[in-house]
Amino acid sequence: MKRWWSGGFWLCMALVACLWTACRSARQTTALEPSAETGNREWVDKMAVAGLKEGTVTSRLDFKLYVDGKALSVGGSCNLKRGEVIQLSLVALGFMEVGRLEFTPQYMMMINRAERQYVKVRYDEVPYLQKAGIDFYALQALFWNDLFVPGRENGSWTADDFDMSRSQESTILTSRNGGLLQCQFVVDALTGLVRNTSVVVGGQVSVPRLNWTYRHFANVEQRSFPDEMQLSLTGTGKNLTAVFSLSNLKWNAKEVDLSKEPGGRYRKVSPEEIIKKLVG
Repeated sequence: MKRWWSGGFWLCMALVACLWTACRSARQTTALEPSAETGNREWVDKMAVAGLKEGTVTSRLDFKLYVDGKALSVGGSCNLKRGEVIQLSLVALGFMEVGRLEFTPQYMMMINRAERQYVKVRYDEVPYLQKAGIDFYALQALFWNDLFVPGRENGSWTADDFDMSRSQESTILTSRNGGLLQCQFVVDALTGLVRNTSVVVGGQVSVPRLNWTYRHFANVEQRSFPDEMQLSLTGTGKNLTAVFSLSNLKWNAKEVDLSKEPGGRYRKVSPEEIIKKLVG
């Protein structure tokens, strides 16, 4: 049992490690021609009132992960505090925590309790993450159904950061920042909610692509909040799909305490060691 859950935890780490690998191998981003800027105020206003963008959201978590034919399903909890923390706890048998992933603006920490290993690093200690502009605010935007511009301080953005095109049902926004990563957001024209976020790494024969799809929204405090999200990652040597299903969502119901760095018999490992173990 210990070995099975340990393997499951490190498969979960592929969510982060595969993205690290993609960022590390990036060379350039293909530039797009700017499109007309009419209607920018309209979609900005819709997004401002559509989704929940403040406070603390706590929930139960059902996490399913599929990597090259391997499947894993675990329970747990998801605790989000806007601007402060993303905390995922993975639980076996309904009561035993086997892993924890925690992201704050200052650091990321991942604990494998089965093997007594953990990672804790600042984002600027991982050069390829820093170069690509991936930090806490980019991850927060994915969980909170928001836009982001890689590398932008505190997750800020304006309408001028994106080229815009339209269809009858969607507004498609493509980041202009010219960095290593290019982001595209498909925004529902009626509701102002992001339906899909894709992140592309340029300069590769097989282009790595991260797709984050919002499959369902719950009503939290009269605002929409994503309670079923699917992540897929291709082009890194492994085909990965993960589904986050949240239930029993509560707003500002409790404080989210940051985790302490493990001591005792826990061994601190490097991000590179995880990448080598997972993706070669």
